[in-house]
Amino acid sequence: MKRTESQSIGDILRLALQENCMHSRLDECKAVEIWGAVIGEYIASQCRRPYVREGVMTVGVPNAPLRQELSMNRSRLRAAINREIGRETITEIRFTS
Repeated sequence: MKRTESQSIGDILRLALQENCMHSRLDECKAVEIWGAVIGEYIASQCRRPYVREGVMTVGVPNAPLRQELSMNRSRLRAAINREIGRETITEIRFTS
């Protein structure tokens, strides 16, 4: 087999991600990873690990006053996460007990 055109690994991976529609799931995983950086490590340690399903991030917060404070700032948190990712990935943030 003779090569006629070479491609970088990055280009091949980008093409595979586009063909399999995996960008949204990868962005959701990235949102979970950057949660601590956006909210602050101390507050993140007071919360359970978030998970994202279909654009909705759910975070368990056992402390009622902290849950209320985070709920009041959910739009700012959502905007900060989406800004870090570079796309409108998170549509809603829910805080549960």
